Amino acid sequence: MGDRGVVGFAANADEATIYLYSHWGGSSLIADTQSAINAAASRWSDPEYATRIAISNIVGSDWQSETGYGLSVNSHTMPDLPYVLRVVWHERNVYVLTDLTHEVVDCFSFQDFLSLVDEDLERGVPSI
Repeated sequence: MGDRGVVGFAANADEATIYLYSHWGGSSLIADTQSAINAAASRWSDPEYATRIAISNIVGSDWQSETGYGLSVNSHTMPDLPYVLRVVWHERNVYVLTDLTHEVVDCFSFQDFLSLVDEDLERGVPSI
């Protein structure tokens, strides 16, 4: 096992999502996503650059590693968390989705999401 977490990035809510799977990053998924959104702030209106900056921020120096992270489009490995995050750049929202059905559990503006701590989010996510 690991500490698997998944975060997705999309230009618009109805477009393809690129998902980043982290084998060991589940417990820091919220903080990592906050850092990634902040790192991409100057490119929020340019989804291609914003996504590359955000993913690079999370992966950091592990780009050369064979393990630890994976990328996929519109599907992903099952996380250990009961939720998946999905960042939508043009809306400037972060969706909290159930891990299995991708039902929207919650939605936060970037401003509200950036002020969350892990416990705030986890309190509102039902056990699946």
